[in-house]
Amino acid sequence: MHRWIRATPSVAQAAPASERSAREIESSPGFLKKRDMLAALTRDFGYDVGKVTLGPQTKTFDYLGQSFTSEGQSFPDGRIEIYYDPRMSDARLGCCLAHELQHVRYFAVRGAYCAEPADGPLRRRFARYAPQLLAAQRGVSNYSNDHWDAWKGDAPPTLFSFELEEGESEPINETIAEVAKALYNWGPDVRVNPLWRELHDAINEEYAALQRA
Repeated sequence: MHRWIRATPSVAQAAPASERSAREIESSPGFLKKRDMLAALTRDFGYDVGKVTLGPQTKTFDYLGQSFTSEGQSFPDGRIEIYYDPRMSDARLGCCLAHELQHVRYFAVRGAYCAEPADGPLRRRFARYAPQLLAAQRGVSNYSNDHWDAWKGDAPPTLFSFELEEGESEPINETIAEVAKALYNWGPDVRVNPLWRELHDAINEEYAALQRA
């Protein structure tokens, strides 16, 4: 059974599944071209190409009472899988990768944060992002707002908590990933909620510090 606990999909409306086998898809010119583009984009992001793969088959799931197709998944160990869609433009591919890479950064900082004592430096830095403050901002896109609407926890979600286990959606994680997508798509001058932009930047700074350590 597919679950979101270990993988966070970037979502698009479901499309009919291909009847071709995975081997046929992987050998097609369209797939090979898209795979090369994904590798080039990954290098542009400065990320390990070996951790990003293009999957030949789509992944579908039900969420919020609708059927969706996953464009990609990111995993806490740093792996990313993007699912091949011959209709996906290079621009959309880049946006999907930007979104998933932000999840990877979030997972890494979350792991370091959770491993710290209560007075650790990460806990001090991120203390100001209280649940009520973030909940009052809501999301920065329709997709992230869907996660806020779907939240089932007894209290607002907490930064770096395991949101899916607590409330069956990921409002904070998805909102930050959508900030990354907006920045990639529209550039640094894009208008986005200042608090979410600040939190996005802080997470990326700490991720970079973890990579240097």
